[in-house]
Amino acid sequence: DLTRPSISAEPSTVIPLGSHVTFVCRGPVGVQTFRLQRESRSTYSDTEDVSQVSPSESEARFRIDSVTEGYAGPYRCIYYKSSKWSEESDYLELLVKGPWSPDLLWTPR
Repeated sequence: DLTRPSISAEPSTVIPLGSHVTFVCRGPVGVQTFRLQRESRSTYSDTEDVSQVSPSESEARFRIDSVTEGYAGPYRCIYYKSSKWSEESDYLELLVKGPWSPDLLWTPR
């Protein structure tokens, strides 16, 4: 059975408007294609640019250069290996912080 992939975001899952974010999908070695999915499966992007990061693990990186409000929401990864698709990773929620929203790190007294 194919192991479930994992997903993370660099530098963080809270991104200021207009900054960049990179989603990192990780899975076992031998992955042919990684797919980054939005909440609805109809919105996704695929890459075959897969690098091996350890003897047992491979990854793909999806960079968004300038994040807008439209990029906020849940993302997950799946991958294609041995002519089948894996299970989905857990959801990762991307938050976009705009100039109109209060800073999330402090609460006024």
